Amino acid sequence: MGSYQYSPYCVPFNNTPLRTPRKIRLVCVGSGFAGLTLAYKIIYENKLTDLIDFTIYEKECDVPIHAYNLAWAPKHDWTWYYAAGAEIRGYIEDAARKFELERYIQFNSKVVEAAWDEESGKWKLKVQRDGQIIEDECEIFVGATGTQRQPNPPDIPGLQSFKGPILHTGDWDDSADCRNKKIAVIGNGSSGVQVFTALQKEATSITHYIRSPTWISLNYMSQYTRNGDGQNFAFTDEEKSNFKNHPEEMLAYRKKLEDTSIRLFKNLVFDETAQELKAEFRKTLTRVMKERVQEQPGLADKLLPTWQPWCRRLTPADGYLEALQQPNATLVNTPIEAVTPTGIRLPGGEETDFDVIVTATGFVNNRVIPWKMYGRDGVSMHELFKENPEAYLSICVPHMPNYFAVGCGPNFPIANGPVLTALGWISDYIIRWTKKLIQEDTKAICVKKDAVETYVEDMRLCSGSR
Repeated sequence: MGSYQYSPYCVPFNNTPLRTPRKIRLVCVGSGFAGLTLAYKIIYENKLTDLIDFTIYEKECDVPIHAYNLAWAPKHDWTWYYAAGAEIRGYIEDAARKFELERYIQFNSKVVEAAWDEESGKWKLKVQRDGQIIEDECEIFVGATGTQRQPNPPDIPGLQSFKGPILHTGDWDDSADCRNKKIAVIGNGSSGVQVFTALQKEATSITHYIRSPTWISLNYMSQYTRNGDGQNFAFTDEEKSNFKNHPEEMLAYRKKLEDTSIRLFKNLVFDETAQELKAEFRKTLTRVMKERVQEQPGLADKLLPTWQPWCRRLTPADGYLEALQQPNATLVNTPIEAVTPTGIRLPGGEETDFDVIVTATGFVNNRVIPWKMYGRDGVSMHELFKENPEAYLSICVPHMPNYFAVGCGPNFPIANGPVLTALGWISDYIIRWTKKLIQEDTKAICVKKDAVETYVEDMRLCSGSR
């Protein structure tokens, strides 16, 4: 009997039954709201710990804090209506401890490189820990490093020559002592007006250097503050107890805040037919700003923009305009020529000495991840995003198989709803694809470039950016 020859067109038979799950490894970079939400959903909502080997590597608010509650870890005892950064950080840490998520986190670990290996269908990672480089690998790689992770220092000649402390609001040194000091604040975005207001109370003198005016509004959803005036307030013990004992009332309160926020954006930002409403809003905002600087009427000319509110984000500022009118405060809207070893010089030669310079110039907004990343055929993520960062749903990037961005991709964050809710939706999306890889023995999934281009074009048309 002769030997049997298989046809070259035969497909090898797989003895494994269809949809038999396989175990894979998922690595997430970042343990903030995004990373912890993904972890919670993997562990508790989907109960996938038997199938997913999961690791997280990890290196003041102007919105009512109950709108920043995690759906899976609501907090009933917030101290303030507008919570400070320390309490928000404590909330994240408490949530991680409560649900034992810390055991999945490798602290003091920085991913420095990720490279896709086509043969194995895995990301090969290099992780810096305790001064050494360790190697790791995973089938699914998730970036959850946020959008405000890299401070953007101002490009001012001579800045590094300044002999005193230079503080950036995105990388604040808690040991810095600003009491009884001559302080310069550069930048008037949200962090700039917040830090100016706080430091004015303890400075000998404080000068605010602004490049252009901005709309100064009451804090978001100020109508729900005690007197409807945007002043922050502390929740009473009775209110906290009521939220604890009646979670349905806290949920209703949160929904009210979120609904107000969504309607605000819908009517004043996205609705092109609401011209009368927008005009009235501008008129009201102008009147309120002028009323708040009555002690120094000339300030209004320096502060009022010529452009329509919401062309860029409003700058909520409880107490900022009042702080500007104090005897120790000065506003300068002349461009800075240079920083000197002792202070700041303007184009006309006028120079002012300072003890401390605070730069409130925001964050790098390029959506490029803070590690080297090479996808299919060695394509570099940095080169891919150099000219025009684009992603499908802000999550998936061409040439980057099995890579997902949660909360840090192009066109995120959203402006028409609660960000934390969106992080939950993105996590659900990632988990659905993860299950597909687990159950269908799929090696890799990767969005096509033309799909991304179609999505981006549709998004531009829907948003009015024509």
